[in-house]
Amino acid sequence: MVMMSGLSERIAVPFEGEGAGEGPLSWGQQSIWKEMATAGSSLALGAVRELEPGTTAGQYVEEYRFYLSRYQSMRTLLAFSADGGVSQVVHASGTAGIDVYDAGDRDPAAVAAEVSAQHYAVPFDYEREWPMRVALIRRAGELTHLVVTLAHHVADPTAAMAMFEDFSDRDSGEPLRPPGLQPLEQARLQQSPSALRQHEAALRHWETQLLAAPSPRLPPPSATAPAEFWELDLLSPTLYSGLRLIAARLGVTTTPVLYAAFTSALARATDTSTVATMITVNNRFRPGLADAAGHMSQHGLCTIDVTAADTFDDLVLLSRRRLLTAQKHAYYAQADVDALIARLTRDHGVNLDHLCLFNNRRTEDTFIDPAPTRPDAPTTLEWRRLPSLHQPLMVHVNDAEDALSIRAQFATAAISRTDLTALLHQTESTVLTAALT
Repeated sequence: MVMMSGLSERIAVPFEGEGAGEGPLSWGQQSIWKEMATAGSSLALGAVRELEPGTTAGQYVEEYRFYLSRYQSMRTLLAFSADGGVSQVVHASGTAGIDVYDAGDRDPAAVAAEVSAQHYAVPFDYEREWPMRVALIRRAGELTHLVVTLAHHVADPTAAMAMFEDFSDRDSGEPLRPPGLQPLEQARLQQSPSALRQHEAALRHWETQLLAAPSPRLPPPSATAPAEFWELDLLSPTLYSGLRLIAARLGVTTTPVLYAAFTSALARATDTSTVATMITVNNRFRPGLADAAGHMSQHGLCTIDVTAADTFDDLVLLSRRRLLTAQKHAYYAQADVDALIARLTRDHGVNLDHLCLFNNRRTEDTFIDPAPTRPDAPTTLEWRRLPSLHQPLMVHVNDAEDALSIRAQFATAAISRTDLTALLHQTESTVLTAALT
């Protein structure tokens, strides 16, 4: 557990839960573990919650114990073999801890933010530390904030939200549904004939698409520019409005509209007609996995020839088909995909060094709703430096109120700040032009 100045005590949280054992990582865990190992980071999910006056530590001891007991992934440690293999070890019981920090004369919100940042920055001790860190901030004897941090290999955002909703249902007296397929059982079922057929189909898809796609390089940055990592937040009410106007017109959600505009801009930037991107796929749409616990997201490979469509509307419909195809083939054993890519790189010169990851993280884009009036609020840009990055370019699409939020994280060795800004502005311009046509 991470220790910081101001730590005043640790509250023991003993727990017991059903199910224990050791086995391989599930496919979702394999994929995120590769990202974590590459980044040298737990890529943690974190949240800071402001507490009501009068809150007691006992309430959060019970909440933490609930998660540990109910979800095997919360009481899972990792085991590493001499040959580099990784397995998961689920424990039936144990003792976790909640750290309590005294803010003293400082703003407790600032202390909570520091604890959260430190919890994110320091990787978990995967062999000895439970994968959920919990801390409480206290000032003048009163608890003010809760800080929760999850290692990414045990939960994705959908799983984290489901855990919190389960606890809320328990407190409200609602009957709890079963916790969903747990990671050890997922790994076992992924060796079934049905799952292996899906895996083989995924390998064929990746090979076909990688051989058909051009080398997906981004515009080369200046050779003399120092290597830097940046994060750009774009918030656009007009882009949000334009996406919904087009989606309502075509009877689709806004995701293929945005993807069509983004890949069109990327094709122009890379001077090619066919664009390949990675996309993040939540595999809970598969039969039996809707309520699965743990990490269920993997990367899909999506390729699209933007010149195959006569109009932007046609490109949107083509994007929807291509995205669905990529999603269908995003369920696989990571080591086999890695071996395939290595072979294609060696034999055919396939280059994934600068492949963009398009990560749609929105939760509200699951239905078609009436398009709003186009607002007049301007697009805003906010820049931040990053200490490091495990992908050359990641474009995350996030929920925002009456606006589209895009967070781009990138290395200047892959694309310059100027070219990245132009890429996003071209995406916005393409949508607005199509919306008003």
